[in-house]
Amino acid sequence: TVFDYPDGRLVIKHRGRALPYRTFDKVRQVDQAAIVENKRLGPVLAYIAEQQKLLDVSRSQKAPGRRGQGASLFKAG
Repeated sequence: TVFDYPDGRLVIKHRGRALPYRTFDKVRQVDQAAIVENKRLGPVLAYIAEQQKLLDVSRSQKAPGRRGQGASLFKAG
């Protein structure tokens, strides 16, 4: 069962026990340290960083919000 608390926390429980989990964030940025440390990939990483500056880093607005999804999203079986 997924518990969605008003403060934004999510707790996933199975048979009364809270299950450990971590979120996976797909929106990432190039780290400046990675550009400096990697001499061969430096130009490529610099190009990617420049492209990321041009793009909007917000998440897709086409996907439904977490709270806007029905209870059947996490239903097993």
